[in-house]
Amino acid sequence: MFRANKNIILLFGCLMLVACGSAPEKKSALGAQAIMHSERGTDAFARGDYARALNEYGLALRVDQAIEDAAGIAVARINLARVWREMSRSEQAHAQLDALFSPPVLAYPAASLAAAATLQARLYLEDGAVERAVYWLGRGDAVCQKKCPVGGSLLLLHAQLSMRDKHFQEAGRLIDEAVGLLDAHQQAVELANALRLSGEVAYALGDDASALSRFEQALLLDQRSGLPAKIRLDLLRLAQAAEHAGHQTDAQNYAERARAVGKAMSDGSEAPAAAPLR
Repeated sequence: MFRANKNIILLFGCLMLVACGSAPEKKSALGAQAIMHSERGTDAFARGDYARALNEYGLALRVDQAIEDAAGIAVARINLARVWREMSRSEQAHAQLDALFSPPVLAYPAASLAAAATLQARLYLEDGAVERAVYWLGRGDAVCQKKCPVGGSLLLLHAQLSMRDKHFQEAGRLIDEAVGLLDAHQQAVELANALRLSGEVAYALGDDASALSRFEQALLLDQRSGLPAKIRLDLLRLAQAAEHAGHQTDAQNYAERARAVGKAMSDGSEAPAAAPLR
C-alpha cells in the first residue's frame, strides 16, 4: 500500500526540473552508473520506499563525487534532501542542501542552486523558522531571477508568507504570477499547489465561487498526477468551501470522498485531519 506524503499547503512535488529525475546524461561508464542509481532512487521514492531511495541516491552521490560531476552531485543531494523531508528529518535534509553552499566549492548549475535554496526555504517555513525561510528565499531569488525552473515555486513561497501575514491581495498577485511561469505538463504538481493556494486566498476574501473553482482545478490535476494525499486535501478544501457557501449536500459528498481516499491511503484506518481554512 502506498504511503501518504505530508499534508501541507505546498507539497514539494516535482519542484525542479533539474532534480525530479536522474542527473543529466553522461558518457562515462561511472556516469551511467550514477544515472542508474538515481533512476532507481526516484522509482523507490515514488513508491514510498524511502530507505531504498536513500540508499540509491546515496550511491549516485558517491559515484558523482568520485568523478567530480557537479551537476550530478547537486541532483543527488537535492534528491536526498527530498527523501529526508518526507521522513520528517529536516536536520538531515538541511545538511544535504547546506553542502551545496559550503566548501569544497564546485561549479554547480545555477538552476540546481536555486532549487536547493527553494527547498531550504520551504523546509524552514514548514518548521516555522520564518526568518531563515526569508533568507533562503532571497538567495533563491538572486540566483533564479524568475528565469529558472523553480521561479514559480519561489513566488508561491512568497505568497505563502504574504498569506501568513494576512496580505491576501498581495498573495493573490504572487500566485497569479507563479501560474504564468509554471509549465502545465512538466510542473503539474506545483501548478495544482498554486491553484489550491489561490482557492485559499479566495476563501479568505469571501469569494466562495472562486475558491470552489480553484479547488476543483487543483483536484483534477492531482487526480491526473495520481497523488492520493493531495487528492484528499483538495476534497477536504472543497468540503470546507462548499459548507461555507451553504451547499451542504456537496460539502457532505466531498467530505465522504475525502474520508474514503484517506482510508485507502492508510489501510482502512482514519487519516489525520487537515488544517481548517481560515
